[in-house]
Amino acid sequence: MASNNNHQSKSNKAGRDTTQTPLWLFEALNSQYNYVLDAAALKKSALCARYYTPRNNALKKDWSADIGLYLDANSPTPAAWLNPPFSNILPWINKVIEQQHKGILTTLLVPRDNRTEWWPANSASKIIDIVGYYEDQGVYLRGPKKGQPKRKWRSGGIRFINSLTGIEEPAELNKPMCIIEFNPNLIGQPCQYSTIPKNVLMALGQQALAKKSK
Repeated sequence: MASNNNHQSKSNKAGRDTTQTPLWLFEALNSQYNYVLDAAALKKSALCARYYTPRNNALKKDWSADIGLYLDANSPTPAAWLNPPFSNILPWINKVIEQQHKGILTTLLVPRDNRTEWWPANSASKIIDIVGYYEDQGVYLRGPKKGQPKRKWRSGGIRFINSLTGIEEPAELNKPMCIIEFNPNLIGQPCQYSTIPKNVLMALGQQALAKKSK
């Protein structure tokens, strides 16, 4: 029988709203979007040179005006990265829609929770589910499956970085994650749904990190 605790989070409640995105995941997406703003960060964990902290409150800022100071007329659509506080996502959805209409592309990393009021099925440009994958582990060396391919299922869950310690959480977040894009060039068009395996993102992220280290 189902228990009320089946989906209870094992992450640190005190730091849950300020956890940092794993660097490999951010860089995987940054390699595609070239972010110019981290819209919800702490000074010690910001992932872009330009960022908002709780102190300067992104919800009260005009991102387009701030970003515009750093862009030239030939720049592509400016993109903002957003890993919002999961305890109250709705105001952030409203904010990115506002900024979308001002020319800012935003991608959010959020739980895939379509039961909630904030879920943007009718307003997002793209929703990309991060899904699990099979890891190849050679072949079975004995038993009835001897010689057959051996594969193990790996979760698509994400382990965030604890904002209090700077260390990766020991457990994945207890909800599946997705990437939601609000694109100013796709306003009014139907939302596009897709999936991406976690190992594909990991590979993209590691490639981007390797390039930066050279």
